[in-house]
Amino acid sequence: MSEYTFFLFHKLLVTAVNLLVLGALFIAMYRASLYPDEFTPIFFSTLFTLFGPIFLLGYIGKRYLNKRRPVLA
Repeated sequence: MSEYTFFLFHKLLVTAVNLLVLGALFIAMYRASLYPDEFTPIFFSTLFTLFGPIFLLGYIGKRYLNKRRPVLA
């Protein structure tokens, strides 16, 4: 993998994780708005439930990219 390709995939991974976090925030806000009396517990339970797989995906993706990082001479 060339250096350019590595940095391109790294930027795509960071952008994808950021978009997934933003999507999780939207989903949590929507689900919590359905039950205004229990807004905070539903919001945080939904958000933290979605954060786990998203950050795990980012961690695995980062490790995968670092294994294929080009050697800089």
